[in-house]
Amino acid sequence: MNCPNDLPESVKALRIMMVDDDEFMLSFVEEILQDLGVTHLTRAVDGHTALASIDGAVELQQLLICDLNMPGMDGIEFFRHLAGRRYEGGVILSSSSDRNLLKSVELLLEAHGLMFLGTLQKPATKEYLVSLLLRFIEIAPKHDAPQLIKTMSPKEIRECLDAGQMEVFFQPKVRLYDKRVMGAESLVRCHHPTRGLLLPAAFISVAEDSGLIDSLTMLVFRESMRQAALWKRAGHVLKISVNVSMDNLDRLTLPEEFAEIAEQAGVDVGQVTLEMTESHLVKNMATSLEIITRLRLKGFSLSIDDFGTGYSSMEKLNQLPFTELKVDRAFVFGAARDASARAILELSVKTGKTLGMLLVAEGVETEEDWYLVDAVGCDEVQGFFVAKAMPAQEFLRWKERWDEQYRRI
Repeated sequence: MNCPNDLPESVKALRIMMVDDDEFMLSFVEEILQDLGVTHLTRAVDGHTALASIDGAVELQQLLICDLNMPGMDGIEFFRHLAGRRYEGGVILSSSSDRNLLKSVELLLEAHGLMFLGTLQKPATKEYLVSLLLRFIEIAPKHDAPQLIKTMSPKEIRECLDAGQMEVFFQPKVRLYDKRVMGAESLVRCHHPTRGLLLPAAFISVAEDSGLIDSLTMLVFRESMRQAALWKRAGHVLKISVNVSMDNLDRLTLPEEFAEIAEQAGVDVGQVTLEMTESHLVKNMATSLEIITRLRLKGFSLSIDDFGTGYSSMEKLNQLPFTELKVDRAFVFGAARDASARAILELSVKTGKTLGMLLVAEGVETEEDWYLVDAVGCDEVQGFFVAKAMPAQEFLRWKERWDEQYRRI
C-alpha cells in the first residue's frame, strides 16, 4: 500500500501556495510539505496577497491550499477572482467549517470551473494531505494542467483510434477480508501525439456524442479479454471489469458480440463484469433493458457504477439484474470524518446486501478509508491506497509483489 514518505518526484516538484491567515496552520502544513520533500512553497495571509503573487509569478502555482475564513477577502471571493483569471491548477480547501457549508463551496468551485481536489479539514493530517497530492498528479496531465479540461475533437479521437494510440490501463480490485487481488477494472487512456497521456474526461463524452463510443468500447473490451487470457495462461485468473456506455446499449447483437469475443480469447464470461453508470440508467430504459437482461443471461456479471450519485432506488435496483454495486468515491474518501457521507455509505452497503450484491468501494485513498469500508461491510476496494491504474505489464509486476507481501502467490 502507498507509503506517505515514498512520493514520486512529480509530487515533490509541485509549486504550492498556502493561503491562510492562521500562522499556526501555515507553519503546520508547510512543515508537513517540507517533510515530504516539497520545496517550492509560497505563503499568503489573505486573498489579496495571493492574487498579487499569482499575477506577478513567473511560473504558475500548480496547487493552492486555501482557507475560507480570512480577513479582507474571504475564500469565496478569492475563488471568484481566481476563476476570472482562468486559473487552471488544483485547489484544496483548508477549513474547519461545517460539512454542509463545505459542500456548497465545493459546488461553487466546480461551477467556477476550478479543479477541486478535496477538503483538508483542520486539524490537517499528513496522510490525508498526501492522498490529495497524489490525486492531483493522477488527474492532471503532466506539466500541463490546462489540458485536463480541454476535450479532444471527434477527428482527434478517430485519428487516435486508427493509429492505435488508445491504451487500456488496469486498476486492481482487492478483497478486504484477506487482501487478495480479485481482479481489475479496465480504464482507457489516450496517448495523444502532442498532448501526452490523456484521461477519459478528455474524450469519453465527445465519443458518446459523436457516435464513436461503440468503436472505443469494442477496442477496450477486446484488449481486456486478450489481457485476461494472457494473465490466465500465466497462472493469474482474474475478474475483469469493463465500462459500458448506455449509448452502447442500442445494439441488439451486443450480448452475442461480447460473448464471442470472450470465447475466442479463451475467457469465461463469468470472469467478466460490465459496469454501467447509475445516473444514465434512467435513459432509454425501454431500449436497453432487453440487452442488459440478455447480457446477464449470457453469464456476464453486471455492476452499477458510481452508486449514490444518480436516481436509483431499491425498487429500481430490484428490477434490474445487477450483481455488483460500486459505491461512489464521494461517499468513501474521507467518510470517516464526514457523518453525512458515512451515512450514505452505510445505507448503500445495506441496500446492496439486501439485494445480494457484491459491494465495491471506490476512492479508497487512505488507511482510514480502508478500515471504514471494511467496518461497514464492503467486500472489495479500489483506490490509490491500493494502487493507481497502470499498464498491463506493470499491473502484473505489481500483483506479484502484492501477492508476495500478503503471501498470496
